[in-house]
Amino acid sequence: MTYITQNDTAGVRTLRLARPKKMNAISVDVAKELQDALLKASRDPSVRAIVLGGTGPVFSGGVDVSVFLAMAESRETGVPFADAHFITTLDRALRDVTKPLIAEVNGPAVGMAVTLLPHFDMVYAAERASFTTPFVQLALVLEFGSSFTLPRLIGRQRTNELVLRAKPLDARTAAEWGLVTRVFPDAELEGAVAKIASDIAKHDPGAVADCRRLIKRGEQSTLLQATREEDDVLAARYGSEANVAAVTAFLQKR
Repeated sequence: MTYITQNDTAGVRTLRLARPKKMNAISVDVAKELQDALLKASRDPSVRAIVLGGTGPVFSGGVDVSVFLAMAESRETGVPFADAHFITTLDRALRDVTKPLIAEVNGPAVGMAVTLLPHFDMVYAAERASFTTPFVQLALVLEFGSSFTLPRLIGRQRTNELVLRAKPLDARTAAEWGLVTRVFPDAELEGAVAKIASDIAKHDPGAVADCRRLIKRGEQSTLLQATREEDDVLAARYGSEANVAAVTAFLQKR
């Protein structure tokens, strides 16, 4: 059974969670297939941007109940949950992606479907989308480094409200807080995200990759460190073949 669908259009690979009857919940099989799909997209030179969305009215209901049951059985029997790493390393798989990575949140996102979002380069949501982190309701805590990423993304107090209240956050508020890049009308989300991804895919892939890397590193470095690293990359790019070709093309359009 296929849990991830794939579509390629003009340098953009769109992956979709395809378990609509299970609210696109993330089981071990789903996580394994998603990690494999992300790795293949990263290695494919024809892919210049990656979009991840959901099938049906829900983005993802988070971790599948089968994972909780498997972990409970492992605790009782003392036998390790052999495939747990496919779930626990999903954030690493997202961070290891070498192409611009865009989340298309078409509906409710729950639990790990929320805590994974800071690892995307951009997050776009439909108006009907909502964001819920029910960890305290389940006697659990945050995951995927979200105690680090969320306060830096939306602020400590807003993170506390999101996590400790454990109630759905609407898409407009999520965008105001900074969890979401932009919100689009439900019927326009897919087309809008496709256009944004297509715009990115048209640019020099080396420059795009360098910018992504600098932004990620800069997020956790000092101003001086970020400036020095930018200067190093710029020194290598000024006057390069790609730079000259891009400037020439730009001037010809004027």
